[in-house]
Amino acid sequence: MNARSGSDVLEALIEATNRRDLDGIVEQFAEDVRSDTPAHPARSFVGREQVRRNWHQILGAIGDLNATIGASASGPGSSAGRETVWAEIAFDGHRPDGVPWKMRGVTVNDVVEGRIAALRFYLEPVDDSPLDVDAAVSRAVAAPLAAPAPAATAGAVR
Repeated sequence: MNARSGSDVLEALIEATNRRDLDGIVEQFAEDVRSDTPAHPARSFVGREQVRRNWHQILGAIGDLNATIGASASGPGSSAGRETVWAEIAFDGHRPDGVPWKMRGVTVNDVVEGRIAALRFYLEPVDDSPLDVDAAVSRAVAAPLAAPAPAATAGAVR
């Protein structure tokens, strides 16, 4: 049995990523790891071999990849022997065409026997567009921008 904590596993994953060590990355995951991407359900998968394929592509394309943890927390998992580790992660680098590549978000990792057995992946590419919050919400709900409602005034005549 591997005595590594969930925080140790997360740290080893980030270190392997920054060393561009594909085997070291893959080793942090259980053989039958379940990766769920709630915002993109079709991207969910089971198995360490898909982890390998994903990271092979990333490491092959982003030659200067750097991963950092902004914040993390851990606690007991949903069942005995499980630990849940939440991590805010930033990935930075450049694509082969020189364009900056940035991803930000959170992963929620269930660690069992020193390996990630399941995770929920909430990382997204950074969108540097000048779209403000009003336009982004409007676009997300496919509605035209509405004029703000008039503010109620005290003593208004009815």
